[in-house]
Amino acid sequence: MLNDEQAELLMLAAAAVGRKYARQYPALDADDIAHEVIAQALTEWKHISAKLDHAADYNRSEYNVLLFLLSERASVYCGRQHYAYMMNTATVVYTPREVRALLREFYYNPDAWVTPGKDANHGVAVEARSIWANLADINKALERVSDKAADTILAAYGPEDLGLPEPDKRRLSEAIAQLTREMNRHMNKSIVHHEGPGARRALPNEDAIYITRKQGN
Repeated sequence: MLNDEQAELLMLAAAAVGRKYARQYPALDADDIAHEVIAQALTEWKHISAKLDHAADYNRSEYNVLLFLLSERASVYCGRQHYAYMMNTATVVYTPREVRALLREFYYNPDAWVTPGKDANHGVAVEARSIWANLADINKALERVSDKAADTILAAYGPEDLGLPEPDKRRLSEAIAQLTREMNRHMNKSIVHHEGPGARRALPNEDAIYITRKQGN
């Protein structure tokens, strides 16, 4: 089982992973994600501990190896929870990845705005998944972001003939994050109480580790 140093390392790494994936999946709570990856890690600790013992062989610290292993588990968990949330609440919650795909593939594509007949409330699919968005909603969200964010997005995804310089990755990530927040704020005004992700009170991570260590002893 874990010693005190390993338990502290696990909590630090899980908290970092929780914060990272909560930014990518706005419907999920960072503490819930951290709790889930800790629970998974505790059930697989013999395997994970063996990986940490060989961290130096890959010129990595134990913390970095643990971050990688927990991130693998968080990615699978968050993807499943994100999909379950939308199915259970009939609510679209955009991730930064989906917003990037909408901008890259559709928003600045004139053909995407061509509607059959007089139907103005058309949508577009994202990466062959069943995620739909009204392009007018993206337009409204872009109007609410800062001028700096809007200019950055235009430079990254707008028509090439504008001749705008490519923005750096950090500025673009911040702009996408801002637009994602606005997209979700607009689409989710009618969210009500649910039993999906974020609805339960997670057991504190310290308690989860303590209970598991106690049971092991």
